[in-house]
Amino acid sequence: MWVIPTTRTGCGAGVRQVVTGVDDEGVSKSDASKDASRDAVEILNSILEPSGQRQVSETQIMIILDALAGAQDPALVTRFSAILALCARRDIELSSQDLLGRYWESSPKRQNLEKLLFISAELFQRAGIPAPRNLAQIAESLKTRHAGLSLSGEVQLTGGPRVAVADLRAALTQFAGTANQPSMAPENPSAADHRRVWSAHLPRLLDLLFSEKQKELVFKKLRGQHLTKTEREYYSRVVKKKLVAIADGEMQEVAALLCKPGDRAAARAPRN
Repeated sequence: MWVIPTTRTGCGAGVRQVVTGVDDEGVSKSDASKDASRDAVEILNSILEPSGQRQVSETQIMIILDALAGAQDPALVTRFSAILALCARRDIELSSQDLLGRYWESSPKRQNLEKLLFISAELFQRAGIPAPRNLAQIAESLKTRHAGLSLSGEVQLTGGPRVAVADLRAALTQFAGTANQPSMAPENPSAADHRRVWSAHLPRLLDLLFSEKQKELVFKKLRGQHLTKTEREYYSRVVKKKLVAIADGEMQEVAALLCKPGDRAAARAPRN
C-alpha cells in the first residue's frame, strides 16, 4: 500500500520505494513494484479527485512531486501536472528553492523536475487551466535549458521512462477540467446543474475582455475554487463589475446592434 508521508523523512522512504520502484539501496523491486504502482495510481487519483477522498498537506504534496520525478512507471509520472493543478486548487505557491534547491544542477532528479515543471507550465497555458502561483516564473527561468520541450511530443526523463506529453495533458484535464472546456463546479450546485461544460470558444472570448489574472479568477469562480482574501477583493472590485456590465441587457442590445453577422464567428476564431 502506498503510504502518504507526514514528513520528508520516515514515511517518505516508503513513498520513494513505491513510486520509483527501488529500495533505499537502489535495488529494483520490479515484481512487487507492478502491483505497488497500480496501488499508487489509485491513491494519486483519490488525492486528485475534487471530492477530496484523501487529504494531504502542502508538505506531502511537495514530497509527491519530488517522488514522481523519479518514478519508473509512466502512469505515475503522467500525474505530475495534475498534482500541480491540486496546488492551484489549494492556492499553494510553488517555490523553486523547495522543489529544486536540494539537488545539484547536474542531478538526474533535478533535471527531471525541471523538465516536468517546464512542460507542465506549457500545458496549463495551452489548456487555459489556472496554474499554481509562481509556476510560470519557474518555467521562464528554465526556458534556456528546456525550450525544446515546447515542440516535443514526449519527455524523456533522465534514468527514467519516456512520457508522452499527450498523456500528461490528459491527466491534467481529467482532474482539473477539460483543456478548452473548463467545467463549472458551483459553490451551491443544483441537482440539475452539477457540472456545466463550456465550449472551446469561451477562453478565446475571455482573452478579448480580461487579463490573464482576471481570466484565472473567472475560472476559479466557475469551478467553485478557493480564492484568497486578496483575490476575492480584486474579483469584487474589478472582475465582477466587468461581468455585470457584460450581463446587462441594454449592453447586450447595443452590442447586437453594432455587430455584423460575421463578427461573432470572427471573435470565436483561434488567433494566430
